Amino acid sequence: MSDTSNRSSEGADAPSKAKKGSSRRKTITLIIVAVVVIVAVVGGVLYYLHARQFATTDDAFIGGDVVRVSAQDSGTLIAVPVTSNQRVKAGDVLAQIDDSATQAELALRQAQLAQAKTGMGEAQAGITEAQAALAGAKSNAAGAAVTARNARTKADRYAALVDQSGQTAISAQTYDDTLAAADQAEAAADVAATQVKTAESRVTAAEASAASARANIAAAEANVAATQVNVDHMTITAPIDGQVVQNNVNLGSYVAAGTQLMAIVPNDLYVTANFKETQIAQIRPGQTVDITIDAFPDVDFTGTVVSIQNGAGQAFQLLPPQNATGNFVKVVQRVPVRISIDSPTLGSYPVGPGMSVLPSIHLDH
Repeated sequence: MSDTSNRSSEGADAPSKAKKGSSRRKTITLIIVAVVVIVAVVGGVLYYLHARQFATTDDAFIGGDVVRVSAQDSGTLIAVPVTSNQRVKAGDVLAQIDDSATQAELALRQAQLAQAKTGMGEAQAGITEAQAALAGAKSNAAGAAVTARNARTKADRYAALVDQSGQTAISAQTYDDTLAAADQAEAAADVAATQVKTAESRVTAAEASAASARANIAAAEANVAATQVNVDHMTITAPIDGQVVQNNVNLGSYVAAGTQLMAIVPNDLYVTANFKETQIAQIRPGQTVDITIDAFPDVDFTGTVVSIQNGAGQAFQLLPPQNATGNFVKVVQRVPVRISIDSPTLGSYPVGPGMSVLPSIHLDH
């Protein structure tokens, strides 16, 4: 009887214990859920408070002012001393075009310049000679003028004597000779004056010849300079420091003027980040930027905001959108922001234009 009552008592307590256990589990579950929710809310708030200090975008890439090297004259390549991915410095020879024809033309132009300079020397000598002749003619004219005046003075004096005393003072022959001598001296003076004018015209002509010679020299020098430019174009050098890429030519290739030979990626690279226009209000030049390059996710690069483009990128397309007609759906536009890469230096990393980047701008700086 006792055993039966015990079993009945245990059977009655079992549902009560089950209910208590279930209630305890629900309480624990609720506590866990509450803790998870609280942690999630706190974490979300903390993340929001942290994230609001940064402006980030995944629409960003490495940029660089790539220089495309082209031939400026036609010819056959006789040397291509560089290969793709080779580092070069400004002034290094990238390619050499056969310049035998232009060198021959340069020699011809230089000979013409030498000839023009010789002509200038002859013209200067002609000026010196003409000036000397002019000086002699002026001296002769001055002497002839003095002689003519003296002769005329003497003739006038004899004429006065004749008028006063008749032919008793001097003989008729002497008087006639004096008059003839005066006329002859004046005629000689006129000839000497004419010779001065002739000498002056010769000086003018010599100076004109010298001016023509100077013009010939200037033209010859211009021809030499132009030909020298053509000769210089035959040697193609690197305009900047950087890395050679897209080397499209090799030794013996014929290239025409304007043919792109290769490109040079500069050492000075930057980041172009296309932020949403709603993010631009808080971005300023000079702010610090954390940069993650997809190719090197474990390297912490830092940079600085350099500039913000005045206008959305789509406005500068070849055919910008025109929304004056038809249906219009507003789309948040992207504004390019230029960011420098300050550290670490990119020389140790194979980073180039077009590679993906994730920038985070510190808005509180």
